[in-house]
Amino acid sequence: MNSKLFKTFSLLLGGMIVFTACDDDPAPVHNGDVVGTWNLSGLTGTYDRKVVTGTGIANSADSYDLVATWDDAAGYAAALTSYGMPTDEAFIIGATNQTLAKWKAGENAPGFPRTNVLDAAALAGSGIVMKGVFDDAPGKGEKATYTITGTYPSIQLNTETCTPYQTIPQINDRGNYTLTFDATDAAGTIALSPATDLDQVLPPFPDGTFTVDGDAGKLTIDFVDRDAHSTLYSQVKAAWNEADDRVITGLSQLPVNTVGGFFTSPLDPNAGDLAASAYIYQTALASWGGYLTWYAYNVIAETSVKAADVKNPLTDLDGDGSITPVDMVIYMHYDNLAGGGGESAFGIPYTMLVDSSNPAAPAAVNDSATDFALAGILTGSGGKMKFTILDGLCMPADETIEFKSQWTAAE
Repeated sequence: MNSKLFKTFSLLLGGMIVFTACDDDPAPVHNGDVVGTWNLSGLTGTYDRKVVTGTGIANSADSYDLVATWDDAAGYAAALTSYGMPTDEAFIIGATNQTLAKWKAGENAPGFPRTNVLDAAALAGSGIVMKGVFDDAPGKGEKATYTITGTYPSIQLNTETCTPYQTIPQINDRGNYTLTFDATDAAGTIALSPATDLDQVLPPFPDGTFTVDGDAGKLTIDFVDRDAHSTLYSQVKAAWNEADDRVITGLSQLPVNTVGGFFTSPLDPNAGDLAASAYIYQTALASWGGYLTWYAYNVIAETSVKAADVKNPLTDLDGDGSITPVDMVIYMHYDNLAGGGGESAFGIPYTMLVDSSNPAAPAAVNDSATDFALAGILTGSGGKMKFTILDGLCMPADETIEFKSQWTAAE
């Protein structure tokens, strides 16, 4: 071979090799292993809602009272009227309505705080599927773009019944994100800035945290949602919009004790499904099996009537320092012993409400073995009263949500 030609060819080949190597040299990756496509594999959400009140706030009230109405209130009023004792239905309903619970500003909204923990299997079972695509930034610490698509968990409210429920709506978010790495380049802070030209699901946040393990294909992103909190919103956005940003929470049902059939709390070991209709049970009603019965109600109502009697007010007969139904039972007992023929405000004879067979030991008559029946009005029969939450309770709230998310690199 001609040595001169060989040398020239070698120089050209070497130049091509150098040129090719420079052309294939990948551009620097500024956002490291976060760049890429990720699938949601775990999600923990801790929801906190605090009741609020104030001028200009929808559903605002000084006290948010959950009220249950006696199922037989209207029927009782109609029955009395048919028996020649005209009775106003609204009066009976108002007189027998029972407040099951109350909330005031600053207190936890009913059912909150609550934490939902969803692993990969639970996400799939709930129909929650999210894919995140994180593009690279043009420079270290500069804004990059992201898209999040799929479905996500959301707590919504039926405003007609004030009943909260969980939905799985679509998410199609996009915007900018910025990473600040720590010394390991495997963790740091993340700031999210959703686009403003379309409705977004994810909130803005400047102080989320992340970890990434490229070899294992694992990414975590944790952040706090504050854009539905009327005082904390300023940490993530410029202006509060009461109509658009306020969260309204609600309650129209309570758990029912599976053994006794009465309204209870989620902490009750025998708490069953939520329901709007049940009995009312309180330890203070132990004399009537713990239930609010027709006899118990008559004694309680008569306590209020007699305590307000100007001429002959009920006094502290048991010496405990307060006027209670126990004092009323003693009062009725004395009347029975004296043959006074007393009756409650609803026409039930004291002799039916209190057993005075032992002069030294009056006892309230326990009528909890049966349910109240309108057919027993004329005979004064008692029974457990059943109540129904007819109107759900809507309450405005300040909400924060702490999210902890895990992502797996898409194959």
